[in-house]
Amino acid sequence: MLLLDKQHLLLIAIVGHGQAGRFMKIAKDAGSTGGSVIPAKGTASNTLLRVLGLGDKSKDMVIMVSDDEHAHAIVDDVRADGRIQGVVALLGSKGEDGMATKWKMITIIVNVGYADDIMDAARRAGAGGGTITHARGTASPEDVRFLGVPLVPEKEMIMILCESEKTDAIVNAISSLECLDEPGIGILFTQGVSGFMNLGSGK
Repeated sequence: MLLLDKQHLLLIAIVGHGQAGRFMKIAKDAGSTGGSVIPAKGTASNTLLRVLGLGDKSKDMVIMVSDDEHAHAIVDDVRADGRIQGVVALLGSKGEDGMATKWKMITIIVNVGYADDIMDAARRAGAGGGTITHARGTASPEDVRFLGVPLVPEKEMIMILCESEKTDAIVNAISSLECLDEPGIGILFTQGVSGFMNLGSGK
């Protein structure tokens, strides 16, 4: 297991569906030793498109751990390529302790079925959008069992990048949702983002 120290960053990129392969090739050429690609869904910011069911788009989420020098080289090379659309954030313990960051990552992990309500509340509080991935909980002795097999709950992970000054309002809007009052339904945490950049021609 690799433990992040002050010389390592967690690189998270949200790119168009099918672009992860190109991202990984560029990253490898820039010195990356590898990463993970997770299917995801981008949430539409246009209300009419969302009502019509046309707004949400398939995305690829690329996650990799790299030292500071290689992480920035990867981002620079991907941006120079110009053919990958999306955003990239660098998270980690590097940086001056106690210093405020311009961006925050809000991560919410909840049981399946709550992502739309969460994103609606987040948008009303100032979030521009988010990325949703599917996951599963881990079995424990207390889990419900069927024919001797533990039934592991399906989860949704919602990741929202936002300006630091909007974080409290978004977190409060999400945590005040009545549908999330049930104990054990999920968790929410925030992290400072040491770097955040747009990718592609619109950067």
